[in-house]
Amino acid sequence: MNYEVTEENGVTCIKINLKRATVDVVKEFKAFLFDVIDNQQKKKIILDLSSVEFVDSSFLGAVVSGLKKVTSIKGDIKVVELQPPVRAMFELTRLYKVFEIFDNKQDAINSF
Repeated sequence: MNYEVTEENGVTCIKINLKRATVDVVKEFKAFLFDVIDNQQKKKIILDLSSVEFVDSSFLGAVVSGLKKVTSIKGDIKVVELQPPVRAMFELTRLYKVFEIFDNKQDAINSF
């Protein structure tokens, strides 16, 4: 599976085990993320992107869609461990203003 889900202190951590998060996986990822939010009723979500070396705009769009969905139920998505090229995409698209980005998972968990 491309996604590992763990639970810590009431926070759902989703580790994305992909080198390239692109249009090829968007449909699957979005369905997975929406299932976590809708069916599993998770409101506090951390996306661990430590394995991801590249993201494209379509994948970032899916992450934003997930954020819209979870904020509608008073939740949040936080992002951790961005590799430099992925961080550059968050800066280029100005998503660093939309998402809280943390260097490690524990800091993100503590921020909820």
